[in-house]
Amino acid sequence: MELRVMGRVEILHDGVARGVQGRTQRALLSLLVLRLRAWTPASLIVEALWPGEWSERVATRMHVQIHRLRKQLGNGILLSSPNGYRLDLSQHSVDAWRFEHSARTALGDDMPDHDLETLRCLEAAADQWGGEPFPDVDLPGTADWQSELRDLHTRIRERCAEFHLEFGEGDAALKLLTRLTHEHPENEHAQVLRVSALQQTGQETELPGAFDEVHRSLEELGVDPSPDLLHTQRTLVHNREEEIRSDLAVIDPAGDLTPGTEDEADPTMRGSVLRRELAYILMAKGRHSEALSLLERLEALHSGLGHENLCAILLRDMVAVMALTGDLRRALRLLGEASRLDQRTTGTDATLHIIRALVLTHMSRLRRAEDALAAAGEPSGPKARQVMWWRTRSQIDRRTGRHHDAVTGALTAWNMAREDAVEADVGPILLDIACSMRDVGDAECFDWYRTVLRFAHEDMRFPLAASAHASMAKAQLLWGRPKTAIVHSRAGLELARWSGCWLFAGKAAARLAEAEEQMGDTSSALRHRQEAQSFYRRIDFPTPSPVHSGPGDGTGLRAKQAAQDGSQRTHSPDRMRS
Repeated sequence: MELRVMGRVEILHDGVARGVQGRTQRALLSLLVLRLRAWTPASLIVEALWPGEWSERVATRMHVQIHRLRKQLGNGILLSSPNGYRLDLSQHSVDAWRFEHSARTALGDDMPDHDLETLRCLEAAADQWGGEPFPDVDLPGTADWQSELRDLHTRIRERCAEFHLEFGEGDAALKLLTRLTHEHPENEHAQVLRVSALQQTGQETELPGAFDEVHRSLEELGVDPSPDLLHTQRTLVHNREEEIRSDLAVIDPAGDLTPGTEDEADPTMRGSVLRRELAYILMAKGRHSEALSLLERLEALHSGLGHENLCAILLRDMVAVMALTGDLRRALRLLGEASRLDQRTTGTDATLHIIRALVLTHMSRLRRAEDALAAAGEPSGPKARQVMWWRTRSQIDRRTGRHHDAVTGALTAWNMAREDAVEADVGPILLDIACSMRDVGDAECFDWYRTVLRFAHEDMRFPLAASAHASMAKAQLLWGRPKTAIVHSRAGLELARWSGCWLFAGKAAARLAEAEEQMGDTSSALRHRQEAQSFYRRIDFPTPSPVHSGPGDGTGLRAKQAAQDGSQRTHSPDRMRS
């Protein structure tokens, strides 16, 4: 036999539901469910059902109600003793108790983060929600439990939405959050998540209306928007690309304004400066062909004007685009051309050496990368250059097996990038930290991965999101979670294809193949492995080594890497929490 007290109060015999008739009967059953497996004294029952009316007559009414309920429940369920009354049922036999147990288990600290099985556990708990607990029942204690169960249901759905967003499943998150925010317009965390889901699903045009709706709902409730909500509004609604195009339409609509000098403060350089910024925005959004075409036109313009310093910078920008698409050999050729221009002018740009070292690192030419970084000298000069030096140092260390040194380098870059007035791209730095912590066997890498993904989606950095998904898939494989690795691999593969990042597409397809092999799906794994090789051949990139997963708790991975490093695990003094 089972009891339901969510949605409606009823008794189930052999799967057949029968409603409990009468408000007093429902209240009595609810009270006994609330105190399940504990003896409820007769005096407490009388006080709960007929407050302030204790008498022999009321005691008789109580016994009548007990008798009626016992008949509905069946023999041996409602027990009596000198201590009072109780139900001889397990918590699993009552829907409210089942839901609470499942929800607290799914939300527990011991559940692994960023894992597909945790999401399935959360969804299973959400499915056990049967509706408002104890409907039409007003008893001491039920109101508190009702509030607890409602709060658990809300937290479960928020957590599910966070997982869907992390896995790149924006449509599933949006469906869940739209309903949640409709039911609870005052829930600002859910509102912020819904805005992120709109952005992730490419519905940026819906954002102004969504924010107006949120502000209107909060105003009706007399609640001021939180700083987090206001920050999200500013971040997601702001569209720099449209601003730049509007400015260009005014100052240089034909694109033929000839710069007088290379000085960015010169008004005649305004069009070139804006177009270069626009190229970086297009690159971040995965529109690489447009970005590259814009940079090539600018480089040709300044080459004709003899602006060799600026041409070297534009060639360096083109290298950044090619690094995202995986065209690393062409990137090296352009770097050579930029270096020759630099030698004819200042001959002191260490940044070019650092970029060369970074490109060579991605090509697994680690000895040449070390030489290039050595040619750049020690980290000095502008803070942005120092940040890039430490990023490169970290990546070389990580690929040569010096994992703890890699963590130190990545965290040094991160701490420097957070200083005031330092112009540094923090997204790739966050990813460096996540990857280096992954390789050292530190489970906190998942917190950093989640931060990267949120940053990438909020800023519409689709190549960064693709790389982060592919990299996190590797982490899931190392922690023995092939099902979750498949989710991240597919999200990374879709984003990489869409944005034309063939290197990231190859990595995501390779991780997908490895995960499918671990799941026993050999035919699909073979297909995706061939797809990965086609991506790598497309950009003439060497095929990376496969990932060998360790035990599910990561202890084998940690022990192996600790032995390689021979040092204590490095911890950040100021971790970023997602």
